[in-house]
Amino acid sequence: MKVLIAYDGSSYADAAIDDLQWAGLPQDADVVILTAVEWPLQAPRSWWMVETGFHAELEEHVKAAERIAEQARHRLHGYFPQWKIQTATPPVGHASTAILGKANTWAADLIVAGTHGRSSLARVLLGSVSLKLVQEAPCSVRICRRRPADGPVRLLIGDDGSAEAEAALTEVSRRSWPAGTEVRVLAVHELLVTTNAESLAVDPGLYDKINQDEHSRLQSLAKRDSDVIRRAGLAVVPIVEEGDPKDALLRQARKFGASAIFIGARGMGRVERMLLGSVSSGTVAHAPCTVEVVRSR
Repeated sequence: MKVLIAYDGSSYADAAIDDLQWAGLPQDADVVILTAVEWPLQAPRSWWMVETGFHAELEEHVKAAERIAEQARHRLHGYFPQWKIQTATPPVGHASTAILGKANTWAADLIVAGTHGRSSLARVLLGSVSLKLVQEAPCSVRICRRRPADGPVRLLIGDDGSAEAEAALTEVSRRSWPAGTEVRVLAVHELLVTTNAESLAVDPGLYDKINQDEHSRLQSLAKRDSDVIRRAGLAVVPIVEEGDPKDALLRQARKFGASAIFIGARGMGRVERMLLGSVSSGTVAHAPCTVEVVRSR
């Protein structure tokens, strides 16, 4: 598995590295740590034949980025001495562009980042870089929040029956989780409600039948997916709720005390269920825990 870690030396970036202890990742991971240098792309070395000092200042920023990346490598090596860990040559430019470019050229399987960052070096800022990664990355993205060290790992999987949700389920089931890990599979039923105009032309019983059929489908789906998780050796409980998918995920994550939420990058449904730019981005922005948005390459 190829893991790209976006790191800027902030406490949020450290939390992202610490969080990988509970990510169930394989023993043979191949990891690259990337620290970008945010700098004007065409900063001149001289201006009208007068030395500007920009070049020397840029070199200092690059050296600082290298030191920060090396700190991250040592921190990660302490947790995973068996991993192959390297640092990338610090790219110069906007953090999200650098991270996405490296993910594409290196064919990363997973990007790891913190929710916030600090300015000047690879600002991983919620609402900016983190959400851009979720929206545009060619692979899965794990946006990490600090986790209490005590208690079992608790995973919440959002499922709607789509291929993307299936990929999230598969990803959880094939990883290696510590003993005592608990899982909830959540399917959310968005009730179909008639408008005033529709109620005059459509039999109200039709909507009741559609909603009943959808609820039954989701119950069967949650049970089937729970069987998959159970075969992977994890304790699991299927849940079907009614309402808005994002609100239901966040509510259940808080109630369950989730360590991480797993959702597909895109989904299916009448009202943008699990839809990128809606549920995925909203969950990343407001979740009380780590969120992994899964894409299958």
